Amino acid sequence: MANAIEWLGDNREKAYLLGYFVLILGLSLPVAGMVTRGYQEANLVRSLLRLRLLAGITLTQVSVAAFGVFIGLLILMSIDRKKRVQAALLWIGVLVSLVVITSQGLGPGLGDAAASSLWFVGGLLVGLVMGGGQKLLNFETLQLLEFRRASEGVYVLLFLVTALTFLELHIVYPDIFNVGASGVGIREIEGVSFGLNQEGLIQNTVTTGLFLFVVNRFIQYDADKDFFIIGPKASGKSLFLAGAFQEANQRAKSTENATPLNPSQDLMEMMDEFDRQQSGWMIGATGRGELNDLRFQFVHGSVFPTNISLAGADYAGEYLERLPDALSGAIDEEDMDTTLERLREGVDRADTLVIIIDCERFVNNEPLEISPYFSILQAAGDKNALLVATKADHLAEEFEEENQLEPHQYYEEFTDYVNQRLRQNQNINGLVTQVGDARIHPVYYQTKVDEQGNIVPMRDQQGNALTVGFESLLERLGRI
Repeated sequence: MANAIEWLGDNREKAYLLGYFVLILGLSLPVAGMVTRGYQEANLVRSLLRLRLLAGITLTQVSVAAFGVFIGLLILMSIDRKKRVQAALLWIGVLVSLVVITSQGLGPGLGDAAASSLWFVGGLLVGLVMGGGQKLLNFETLQLLEFRRASEGVYVLLFLVTALTFLELHIVYPDIFNVGASGVGIREIEGVSFGLNQEGLIQNTVTTGLFLFVVNRFIQYDADKDFFIIGPKASGKSLFLAGAFQEANQRAKSTENATPLNPSQDLMEMMDEFDRQQSGWMIGATGRGELNDLRFQFVHGSVFPTNISLAGADYAGEYLERLPDALSGAIDEEDMDTTLERLREGVDRADTLVIIIDCERFVNNEPLEISPYFSILQAAGDKNALLVATKADHLAEEFEEENQLEPHQYYEEFTDYVNQRLRQNQNINGLVTQVGDARIHPVYYQTKVDEQGNIVPMRDQQGNALTVGFESLLERLGRI
């Protein structure tokens, strides 16, 4: 049981995909059957379709053209790099539905459909144009294309078909319109003949609702999540963001056609300096009056991608104690300096606050300066929060000595150890309770002592600083 739960936690996307696949297969049959019965019972929809008679168009031509539009949109969705898997499942659902519908004697036969092939081609072209198919003419960006209109069009068509036939099947009403080649007329209605067909109502409501939910989930594009980092001065905020960016950048290099990270200029300047400082740290104290905007974004997941924005501000001086008043409006905007206003905007915009706990201060028994966090969380309202323990290498040494295990190889055990040690502090334990998340996430740079006796980061053959905890951090950000 524990292994199954652990697998679900590590492979949540795959589990969701498997569940949706089962739902698509299981729902295609009953929904297609409902659509068939709903069309047979339809009055208004069939009257609207009979408007074709005014233009001399056959029902086969209308059906084939509409199907062509749908296929055109689904083709573009299949090309979309973020929707290929979902489109493949919808293709299966379409094939199952076609088998059910044709087995009921509805829809054109193969001969009639072949005779109306030009109408299908016309509908196909309309679907391609509606879905943004003109982007296909740019071969250089073919692998990066997104066809959001195509996905939305697929959902709209499926929604209209299933919702209208559901209403036609379960709402009883008289035949109102009389449509023929000569024109449109209104029938005389004697008495009131409206009602509700309750046969299969509950089953069709459930299957239709689930089907539309799954399709809507499929067409949804990147959800956006904004994270903003707050912490006391010299607590490792900038190094934390640099480590997260390095991890995201390494992922992007190993992923074909990865989404750009869009780092801020200040972050890139900081990373360039770090690359040049091959033997030490790149970040000194921020000068008074300086404000560096550090941010980047990455995409978590491939089947159900989420855009993650991670941001922070590098500044001099103490601002945490003033931040609650800035958030609550107790300080007027004209009384805020640029840094305080930037912090307030970052917190307001964020979905989740990344709250820094400095392990070096904890080990050295120095003031943690985390008491403002409580007021900030109260002033921020319903924000989520993630507790991160920076400079966790100070606890890594203790862990290795006590357990004879290397923390970067036994990260889960090390995380348990860090949480146990940090929560011995009453303020940290109260903060964990306040946040409602029982797991503090430790991160650190692997370090060594150089010839001058300075603690410096270890690097791999490519010059990248060796870090611990940032890979799982990016995964956790995507799951919050």
